[in-house]
Amino acid sequence: MSRLRHRPAVEEEDASALKLGIGEVPSAISRPTLFSQREAKMSVFVILEFNHAGCLLISEVRYLLENREQEPPDTAVYNKTLEYVKTFAKFNTTDSASAVRETLRREPNLTQFETAQIANLCPADAEEAKSIIPSLVKIDDDRLQALLDEIQTMRKFQS
Repeated sequence: MSRLRHRPAVEEEDASALKLGIGEVPSAISRPTLFSQREAKMSVFVILEFNHAGCLLISEVRYLLENREQEPPDTAVYNKTLEYVKTFAKFNTTDSASAVRETLRREPNLTQFETAQIANLCPADAEEAKSIIPSLVKIDDDRLQALLDEIQTMRKFQS
């Protein structure tokens, strides 16, 4: 006969009463799908690191890979990367990708990382953009929506 283990009851916290800072995770939550406090702090650190990094649009990476001066390597990683960028590139030409980048550069509050994320994900509205890129809360919804509308127009009329 096997013995059943009794798990100690975990005190549940009222979610409405939680006041978490960036990277904090309630101690009572121990599901594997949630980040530990250390992992959450590291993810914030990674995001902060990308704020000052030069970030490429997927469309720009596609152009770079397809127009190499040397013969491209025939490796699994290269081929999968090329397949990925061909699948997810939102802009077909370098002109349209450059126009999107310039449009987003006009917004002084956007970091390079945020610019690349907006251009790569092409959210339809400000609410969606802020839900997938939380750091965009610093930008007014109307201003962000105007940028997103301009990008959507560029996507529709790219050659």
